[in-house]
Amino acid sequence: MLGMNTKIFLLLSLFCLSLCTVCAQDLAEAKRLSEAGRHFEAEKIYNAALADNPDNLEALIGAGYNYSWAKQHEQAQDKFEAALAIDPGNASALIGKGYNLAWSEQYAAAKYPFEALERLQPDNFEARKGLGYVYLWQGNGLVAIDYFEKLILEFPDNIEYYIALAQSYLIENNIKKARIALRSALQIDSTNRTANELLESSYGISAPLELDIWTGYSKTGDMGNFNLRTVQLTGQVAKKLRMFLKYDNSLTLDLASLVRSNQEAQAFSAGAVIPWNNRLTSRFEYGTRLMPDNITEQIFSTEQVYFLPSMSIKGGGFFGLSNKSSNEWLVYGSVRVPVVKGYAIEPYYFYSRVENAPRPENRFLLNNQFRTTNGYELNLGALFGKAGVGSDVSNDNVYGGYATVLLPFSQTVWGQLSFRWEKAPFDELMAAAAGVKLRLEK
Repeated sequence: MLGMNTKIFLLLSLFCLSLCTVCAQDLAEAKRLSEAGRHFEAEKIYNAALADNPDNLEALIGAGYNYSWAKQHEQAQDKFEAALAIDPGNASALIGKGYNLAWSEQYAAAKYPFEALERLQPDNFEARKGLGYVYLWQGNGLVAIDYFEKLILEFPDNIEYYIALAQSYLIENNIKKARIALRSALQIDSTNRTANELLESSYGISAPLELDIWTGYSKTGDMGNFNLRTVQLTGQVAKKLRMFLKYDNSLTLDLASLVRSNQEAQAFSAGAVIPWNNRLTSRFEYGTRLMPDNITEQIFSTEQVYFLPSMSIKGGGFFGLSNKSSNEWLVYGSVRVPVVKGYAIEPYYFYSRVENAPRPENRFLLNNQFRTTNGYELNLGALFGKAGVGSDVSNDNVYGGYATVLLPFSQTVWGQLSFRWEKAPFDELMAAAAGVKLRLEK
């Protein structure tokens, strides 16, 4: 027969074991909820476990990840620090702390937990993977490339590393190697959404050096004009700076009054495109336009593009200051919304004013963009607006449509086509243009 003390000890042991089992089940459920994005529900379970035992290492680490995934980075940091105070070498806590710091854009600090783990466990691939991502998100593509190339040699079937390698190459404007990495990823999983989207978007990325040449023909009434339209040379002069030189003769083909009188309006300008970060890109342009009758116009334009997770917002403006004729200005805004794979809509609104004109002009434009995975692109659009004419004009409607085509024949040579028809109160204009884009990729 068992003694009374022995029975009590066994009962207490069974009770504690039962509590541990229940606690482990609760923490497993909290982890499942957290990974499913149900962070508030997971938080309640973690808080209950930590109320019973503030030093519960599994609960501290789980709560840290849950806060981090919920973008509550300060609370996550507290939990990871508490876990590391109990076990300074805990791999899960070090990894969680590193990613949490990186996700809160504290990249310099994010390297230390991964480096500490690498010193403690030289064979821990998660430490090297974490460092690769930190350098990638920091914008240091060269170092990130080194990490992910080595990880691919060690894990050749892991599609995640090929995608990260491609992203690293794209940071360094090495488009060719990025596509090679993405095609390798798609050999592992041809349906991978991220790899397919990156490959598709790579065809729209500007090459380090590009030359665009356009010619066109326009007609209004019985008068027509064929002329050089645009020449633009664009180069990557720094990691986050593209600059261009531009000859623009487009008004000669787009303004009905110039087409009828067979006169030219040539412009010479320079500009820059600056991707400040992965959310915001800016374009600035300044130049001089030589109008008929010895009129000179100083022109300035800008455009800002803000990228959101599922769409992008664009806004910009133009200002023309003349020595003899009326000044003019224009502002516009648009939003680009992907609808399904390969198709997006982009509604625009334009508001413009010419000094001393009876009233401003308003235009609405709806663009439909179709793009294939290998870079072929078709844009179809329609416009409607009100011309800036006086109240004495009974019909002030402006309407029309257009189509543009992008044809990437090769990585070096792209073809470009454009057609536009527009009906205004006094004019009807048809314009067609063809161009070639020469791209020097590295």
